[in-house]
Amino acid sequence: MEYLAKVIDETLRKNNPAFSNFRVAQDDININDYFIPKGWKVLVWTRAVHMDPENYVNPKDFLPSRWDNQKLKAGSFLPFGGGSRICPGADFAKLQISIFLHYFLLNYKLEQINPGGPIVYLPVPRPADNCLANIIKLQPSLHLPSPSC
Repeated sequence: MEYLAKVIDETLRKNNPAFSNFRVAQDDININDYFIPKGWKVLVWTRAVHMDPENYVNPKDFLPSRWDNQKLKAGSFLPFGGGSRICPGADFAKLQISIFLHYFLLNYKLEQINPGGPIVYLPVPRPADNCLANIIKLQPSLHLPSPSC
C-alpha cells in the first residue's frame, strides 16, 4: 500500500482534478516585485505549480519514486488546495482511491481502445477520446497459492 500511495500522489500531481484555486488577497502584498492590492482575486494554477522544475525534478515524467523521502516546500503540492482552505476530505478521498484501485486491479483488466492517441492539455491533460477502454472482468483463480511458512 505504501507504493500505491506514491502512485496516487504522483497521479494527483500530474493530473490534478482541480486545475486552479481562487483566493482573495486579505492584505496588500508584494510577491517577487509584483504588487497585489488587498481585495484582488488571485488564481493559483495548480498545474503550473506541480510541473515547476524548481519543485520537482523532471516534472513531466511519471515517477512515483519521487515521493521516497520527499520533503515538500509549502505550497508545492496542491491537489486538494492548501492552507486553511484545504479540502477536509483529502485523506478520505485518497483512501477511497486506494480501496477502489485495490479491488479494480485484482478483479479487472483494462484494455485501452486507442492507445497512443492524442492528448489534450486544457483544462487538465487527458486523452482526447476520454480514454475509451474495454473493462474485462478477470476469472477467479481456481488454484490458491500455497501458504508460505
